[in-house]
Amino acid sequence: MVITIVIILLSAADQLIKALVRGNLTASDRIPVIDGFFYIIYRENRGAAWSFLAGPEWGIYILSGLSLIMTIVLALLLIRIRHTGLRVCLTMIISGSIGNLIDRVRLGAVTDYLDFHFGSYVFPTFNLADSLIVVGTALLCLLLLKTPHLIDLLIPDKNTKTDQSGTEAEKKEEPHAPAHPDN
Repeated sequence: MVITIVIILLSAADQLIKALVRGNLTASDRIPVIDGFFYIIYRENRGAAWSFLAGPEWGIYILSGLSLIMTIVLALLLIRIRHTGLRVCLTMIISGSIGNLIDRVRLGAVTDYLDFHFGSYVFPTFNLADSLIVVGTALLCLLLLKTPHLIDLLIPDKNTKTDQSGTEAEKKEEPHAPAHPDN
């Protein structure tokens, strides 16, 4: 229940910030947060990261479909997994995915507003949802590198089963003792 509330709150925060940006900025506006380094701007991205698949008209449908499928898969994992670290990572990724999926379905583009400059290099503009996805994924990778056995919770094999509490338990077959006649 708490996880569901957190997902709703993070996705809502993402949508609220995007609505504020859309309602108060134009494409030519630039609000300096740290002049020469960090700005708040308004951009629409019809693709994925770095505008991948932004050109073709069908790209938004592919991205929306993939996003929906991945969100469902991750939500099913989240329901099954009881490890706190994994749950935090998946919660962040799902929240970001939902935030951007709402934009794609409702607006046909994702609203981006965080604009960073590193000298002459301008990093691709992004948003809170993107940050949640990237940070959640990075934390997930670090967690799995530090604790490799957790991967078994994400990808159970045929030797595991889910017990009544939803946690992973190894199947243990009792060895069959040979029949011995009573003496």
